[in-house]
Amino acid sequence: MELCKEFPEIPADFNDFKASPKPYDMTCNELTLKNHSKFAVLFKVPIKKLVDNIDGDSLYVIYTLVGKQWHDERMSAFRCWERAKKQDVPTKCVSIRIKKSTECEKKEKNKKDKDKTKSED
Repeated sequence: MELCKEFPEIPADFNDFKASPKPYDMTCNELTLKNHSKFAVLFKVPIKKLVDNIDGDSLYVIYTLVGKQWHDERMSAFRCWERAKKQDVPTKCVSIRIKKSTECEKKEKNKKDKDKTKSED
């Protein structure tokens, strides 16, 4: 693989980009992404809107490899994605299942109990 290319090709067996925890618990508020390869990875986690999570939903981490010219911390990740989109650069995706936490379940139960109490009054 050539590091001199702006967007090197992702090898078919590339699995050096990991996310944790799996499944993701909404109460932990932390998602760890680790790159164990010798290549730089540009990634994004697109989130459309904040909604109550449903057991079985997933977060998707979309990523691609980037060349040396994007390794400088002064470079813009946004501009890099824009260039990648214009060039139709292949991407891969890591799917992370969302686990409904017991804390979320307790909040939902409390809300239902309050609603039930209000409707009985």
